[in-house]
Amino acid sequence: MKEPPGPRLPTPVPPAPDGGAREHPSTPPSRRASDRAPAEPWRDVLLTLALELPLEAGPAEVVERFLDGAAALLPHLALGACVITEPGERPFVSVRLPPGASDAMQRDPTRLFPILREERVLPLDEASTFHVAAQEALPPLDLQIAERAALVLTRSLARSRGFRRATGSARNLERLQAHMIQAEKLASLGQIVAGVVHELNNPLTSIIAYAEYLTRKAQGRMPQADAEDDVERLRRIQEAAGRILRFSRDLVAYARPSNEIPGPVSLADVVEKALVFCEHEFVGIAVERELPVALPAIRGVTGSLTQVFVNLFTNAAHAMAGGGRLSLRARVDLDARAVLCDVHDSGRGIEPENLPLVFEPFFTTKSEGRGTGLGLSIVRGILDALGGTIEVESVPGDGTTFTLTLPIAATGSIIPAQRA
Repeated sequence: MKEPPGPRLPTPVPPAPDGGAREHPSTPPSRRASDRAPAEPWRDVLLTLALELPLEAGPAEVVERFLDGAAALLPHLALGACVITEPGERPFVSVRLPPGASDAMQRDPTRLFPILREERVLPLDEASTFHVAAQEALPPLDLQIAERAALVLTRSLARSRGFRRATGSARNLERLQAHMIQAEKLASLGQIVAGVVHELNNPLTSIIAYAEYLTRKAQGRMPQADAEDDVERLRRIQEAAGRILRFSRDLVAYARPSNEIPGPVSLADVVEKALVFCEHEFVGIAVERELPVALPAIRGVTGSLTQVFVNLFTNAAHAMAGGGRLSLRARVDLDARAVLCDVHDSGRGIEPENLPLVFEPFFTTKSEGRGTGLGLSIVRGILDALGGTIEVESVPGDGTTFTLTLPIAATGSIIPAQRA
């Protein structure tokens, strides 16, 4: 019986006469070393030029730097570019001339070098062109290099314009976010103003009553009393007026757009200020605070952080319409270098299917006129900008807890609360 044929081995290739490797006879002619063209140095130069053109540079700077590199590659040619940098504006024109060449100052986008014999115009995009010219006919290799250079410039200009559009869109987005934050602040301010009258009514009543008493006494229509009693009445007038002044200043500061640089802020002061603004919302609601006196200063902006807590307190009050308990608790996480603050309400809670959506813009379960759906989205945006976070836990019928992680200020200083 014949044995089955084994695998066929390749035909051995004898060594080349000079001792080097020899091409296998089965190698296709197109792959033989003798048929491969040597690498052209100008390709490497163009590749390096393309990589060195900065992405963030504007079209005019890209053109200037590109022409400098291309002129070093083709020093014997006149090179130029006519590029539209901004829609509706005059084209930007720049040229590079070979040594000893004179320049005709008149520039025509269709002919940048009218005094030279031959000029090739290579399109870059809709209205931009790359020009290469010489006194004699352009050699084929020079024209090939110029065509590849035009591709490099085309792609570099496209990257530059794309980068500028992207950065412009990012700036527009930042401005839009700032407008949204301010709009939400003014919307919450409109709700706060509804309670301002009540907030100012008590101190104004005291001022009017004591001032009227002292006026009558000065006119001799009231019996003389102990001077100490009059001093106490004047003290109460001053205290009530000071309360109005503080409230009005805080209200104006809150309404003003915030452009402060983040710095050390007292969490206790921010919380107390927000509670004062929302006091009229807490009808039948008990407020419990557990804020250590020696809390480290957090990194933030007072106005922005006040808006965070105003939004959280307002939402909590709406969830506890008719009565409940608002609990505030702060603690320090030294490992994370942050202050953690829990804002818990005993309200109706959030349904499980809605919990992942609460931070989405324009999502709201409130009735019309009670909210814009931007409050919690803006809260998260403010905390993100400050390097903080916010998380939510809720059980329907058993309340909701928002946990804020607020970075400790770089100084690590302790700012005592300024409010009672």
